Amino acid sequence: MRLWAWGQSDPGRKRERNEDSYLVDPETGVMAVADGMGGHQGGATASRMAVEYLGRELSEARGNFEQALMAQIQTSARVTEEMAAVSDTGEQEAIGPRDVHRRAFAPTLAPNPNNSPADPATRPTPPSGLEITLPAGTVPTFTPALELMRGVVRRASSAIFEAAWNKPDLRGMGTTLTAVLVNEGRAHLVHAGDSRCYMFRDGQLRQLTDDHSWIAEQLRSGSISEAEAKSSKFRHVITKSIGFERDIEADMKSVPVSAGDCFVLCSDGMSNYVEHGELERIVAMTWYRKLPQTLIELANSRGGDDNITVVVGLVSNTPGQP
Repeated sequence: MRLWAWGQSDPGRKRERNEDSYLVDPETGVMAVADGMGGHQGGATASRMAVEYLGRELSEARGNFEQALMAQIQTSARVTEEMAAVSDTGEQEAIGPRDVHRRAFAPTLAPNPNNSPADPATRPTPPSGLEITLPAGTVPTFTPALELMRGVVRRASSAIFEAAWNKPDLRGMGTTLTAVLVNEGRAHLVHAGDSRCYMFRDGQLRQLTDDHSWIAEQLRSGSISEAEAKSSKFRHVITKSIGFERDIEADMKSVPVSAGDCFVLCSDGMSNYVEHGELERIVAMTWYRKLPQTLIELANSRGGDDNITVVVGLVSNTPGQP
């Protein structure tokens, strides 16, 4: 099983600069869309940094995501002396390198409803010489590949934040980021902002991401109607992004994939012009490699008010390009 992917980006009809960036790396199995913000140079810099970080670190893993995750943990857990920490009882306790390493290793945990041991095949291996003791009835939530992506996104956000503070003309920059890694029969997704990821399977289109925008949150809470959302002046207010703050926890999920599954990633410059049902019909009737150009031309024909980026990925069993 491998990934075929195609991408295209366009400044649109109203913008002089294109602040979007995208990543297509079929060999690694990763694709991403980033929509920069922060004015002229800042937005383009932030989106480029985000996809470069992701592409470089996932490529360097060479498919061995457990080993790359171990390296990530070991790097983040290096300490040269003990430091004080406050215990649950309010008293200070000394934390040495082994404790920091153990705590840094532990991924996000979720209750195990069956209270059964986690599958050893899916449980990350602790660094040599360390034993990780998990609370009873809990299992790691994320796979090594997804945990690695989580760390890469956090490092990218920190790097973009630092770059903004070091250069006054980049102050306030940030970017959306929606990325998919296809590996070993699963698609691992990280997401922040209002770019989107869809999955097309058996003639049906499913949106895998939730928009992190003020409008989307108001719609989900029932505070405004669809009609009010379309005319609101707050349509472009983002509630989560990469780089605007140093620390970020992106949305993450993992879904099983099969040969024939198609992923469509896009910036809001496309999704703002194409409703879900229409997009489903277009995906069903268009050669996948032509989809980016087709959707960009459609968005431009309807106004092209923003930069437009579309990435399409096909999961396939065939060795030749479809």
